This record gives sequence, C-alpha cells and structure tokens, in this order.
Amino acid sequence: MIHSITIENFFSVADRQEMDFRVPANAPDLACFRDSKAVPDQRLPLIIGIYGPNASGKTTALRAITVAGDFVQHSFILQPNSPIPHFSPYAQNNWMNRPTKIVIEYDSQFAEDAPAALFRYELHIGHERGNFGSKVIYESLSSAPNGKSRRIFERHEQKFTFGRDFGMSSGDLRIQSIRPNASVTSTLAQLNHKFSSDFNLSLRAVRTNMIDQSKAQRERDIALLSFYMQRPGYLQSLNRELGRVDLGLEEMRIHPENTGPTATFKHYGLDSEIELAQESAGTRRFIEIFHLIQFVLDDGGLAVIDELDTDIHPLVIPEIFRWFYDQQRNPKGAQLLFTAHNPAILDELEKEQVYFSEKPGGKPTRLYGAREIKGLRREPSLMKKYLSGELGAVPHIG
Repeated sequence: MIHSITIENFFSVADRQEMDFRVPANAPDLACFRDSKAVPDQRLPLIIGIYGPNASGKTTALRAITVAGDFVQHSFILQPNSPIPHFSPYAQNNWMNRPTKIVIEYDSQFAEDAPAALFRYELHIGHERGNFGSKVIYESLSSAPNGKSRRIFERHEQKFTFGRDFGMSSGDLRIQSIRPNASVTSTLAQLNHKFSSDFNLSLRAVRTNMIDQSKAQRERDIALLSFYMQRPGYLQSLNRELGRVDLGLEEMRIHPENTGPTATFKHYGLDSEIELAQESAGTRRFIEIFHLIQFVLDDGGLAVIDELDTDIHPLVIPEIFRWFYDQQRNPKGAQLLFTAHNPAILDELEKEQVYFSEKPGGKPTRLYGAREIKGLRREPSLMKKYLSGELGAVPHIG
C-alpha cells in the first residue's frame, strides 16, 4: 500500500510537492480505510482520487509513480549513454539544470511468508540543457521492518553503498555493470542478484492504463485481448461484470486469429454478434480498465488509472469502489489511485481520500489534500463545495 509520494522538478511540478496518504488517528473507523501491513495502527485509504482542471498536473502525479517504477524495473534495456526517458524537468530556465526528484513510501512483502515492511525509494535524475535525463544523481532504497529505518542500498552517481539486507559486497564485480543511466536493481536483476530480482518482481503489483498512446489502436487491442485470452478466469469475471453494467450485453468472446486475437459481443435480442470496434466507448473503456483492477484485487497492489471516469457511467464508479472496500473481494488491501473530472464521484469519497491539483496561470503545479483545507469538516457533499470553488482546483472559464 502506498503511504506517500514526493515530487520535485518533474513536468508541471517545480517546487517540492508531497501527497501524504496516511489517515490521521482522529479520523473515524470507516470501510474506505485499511490498516497498513507494515506499520501498526497506521491506516491508509483504499481509494484515492485527484481532481483539478485540465493541464493542472493530475496526470503528472500519477506519472511520477509509473515512470519511477518503470525505471527501477526496465532501465537496463537503455543503450549506453542514451538519455533516461520520461523525466522531463519543469520547463523554465532556472529549473532545467536541477535534478528531478521522486520519493515513494509504500509497504510491501516479497513473499507470502515474509513480514511486510515499509520501504522508501528515492531517485534523482540529472539534467543538462538539451540533454534531459542525462544520468542518475542519487538513488536509494531503505526499509523499516520493525519501525526503524535501515539502508538497503545508496548510490551517489557511480559510488555505491550496500546494507546487509542487500546481500552484496562492495567488491562484487557485478557493480561495474551498473551504468549511469540505469537503476541498481534493474541491472543486478539481470545478473542473478536475488534481492534485486525479488524487489523488481514486487513492483509488478502496480498496474496502470498509462500506456504508450503512440501505438495504433489495433496494437493496443491485441495486447488487451491477449491478456484475457491467456487468463480465462479474468474473462469469466469480466463477462459477469459486463452483464451487470451493460444490461444488453450477454458475453464477450475472444477468437484467435493469425494477425492477433479479435473479440465479438453477444447481445440479448440480436441475431448476430457485434465486433469490438462497434461497441460503445463505455463498454470498451470498462474492458480496458477491468483487468487492471481485478489483478490488484486478486494479488494485492496498486491500480493507477488516469481519467477513471472517461466514458464510464457515474453509477458504475461507486460499484468499483465497493469492490475495493469489500474484505472478501479485496483481502490483500489493494488500492486504487485515479484522476477524474466528474464531481459527482466526490460524494463517494471522504476528505482523506481526495487530493487536488491546481496550476494558476504561469505558475507550477500545486498538489494538496482536501484534509489540508482549513475548516473543512466531514462534509456530506464535497461536490457542492468543490463546484462552488471553496476547495480550489476548479477551472476559470471566460
């Protein structure tokens, strides 16, 4: 479960912004909160929503998590001396030579029989004018299995220090393979280092819809349908839920083809099946996000969904929330972190679950939680206060 994220000099964010998701001790005991696996008496929200105008930095907050996770797992594939992608600094002259900094705190356990621990991963990516993402300036990982933090590894450019838990000495020759543009664990996992392999495997619990939109729609459809075709249980669960959210839809069927799988949909009252491209935008969207959500509900983890409400009926969103609140459907404490525009969803959330992004003209993104707003009580309708402008982060039109 994610505890906090701190971002500095990253896309629309300039000054350090922190989103601390830990629920205060004086908050009531509600189903939308779940105890941390690693920190006694610390509760965390199962659902976290970020609201704000277009281009205010909502997606930037999600992107910090996904690109850091991608770097940790896959940066070994970068060519030597190539720039580290996806870590653009704030586009203003006095920020372009400063490092991008991302810090993520979360609890995890590498194996079913291993105790959960609070982990803290910190990454600084250096920039040069005209060469963003030039190298790793700083990288570290620490854990606090018993409440006391201890270093797993720490890196200052190409100087490395390892703690006992990392299982590697400073004289290990594999260290020489860690390039300035690659993470410690992504490199060492390729060289049969057990801790790095286990750590990277644990990060696969983060599932997101923030994919490469440069791919053609057919490529994305093939990847999506291949996932369902290889996992019949997921397809069965999807069909069960599709029948509930789309009253006319009976079943999605996947057909293997030489050029990649295709899908057709059986509808009540129709004599022929409908192709995927002919389905409604809402049905397509639900199919796209369902497998991400079901994966974390089954295995634990974090679903990071950008624009959750796009093409989804507002009555379906509370149903998805209930899946996360249900102890039986979500036994491992999976979380959902999303951005949205539909203000009606706010009335399904407590103030500890709501964060805002705003970017006044000519200024960088500011991120803040609803609970940080002075005088905001536990309101029956956050939507009304948000639309009235009392909570900030609303567009100014005209």
